[in-house]
Amino acid sequence: MTVIDLLFAHPAGFQAFWVWLVICGVILGFEALIGTQWLLWPAAAAGVVALLTLTGLPNLFVQIVVFFVLTMGLAVLAKRYLKVKDPVPDINDSHLRLVGREAIVIEAFDDISGHENIGRVILDGVEWPAVYEHASNDQAPILPEAKVKVVKVYEGRLFVKPA
Repeated sequence: MTVIDLLFAHPAGFQAFWVWLVICGVILGFEALIGTQWLLWPAAAAGVVALLTLTGLPNLFVQIVVFFVLTMGLAVLAKRYLKVKDPVPDINDSHLRLVGREAIVIEAFDDISGHENIGRVILDGVEWPAVYEHASNDQAPILPEAKVKVVKVYEGRLFVKPA
């Protein structure tokens, strides 16, 4: 028998239902180890193919094609309809704890790039480079000893606005 004959022949000598059920279990085991939720869809597809083999799904080639079509279809539908909510910020991220806090300016903001003012602030005894972005040039400069509020932290710099 050639490989082609084996692919198109009815699976004799083994129970296709149990093979597909074992494949489903193995994929679910890997999913439990890595927890990505993307292996749920191939596992579900293997389970469906196992059930379809009980109804007489003809041969191994058709079973594999049904498995791949179900896997791709379920993955696409999951990505489209099972939207993940916005991730909750990590409570261990120390930079997120700085947002909303007040800092004191220790070095006045100088306009060096034309659209953002760079200065230095102190927050909890730590000196930080800070950026003061403003919409118009009419706003008064922020001088040393002034209080500012942290808006965001990005690339090791605090983005601030007047408090």
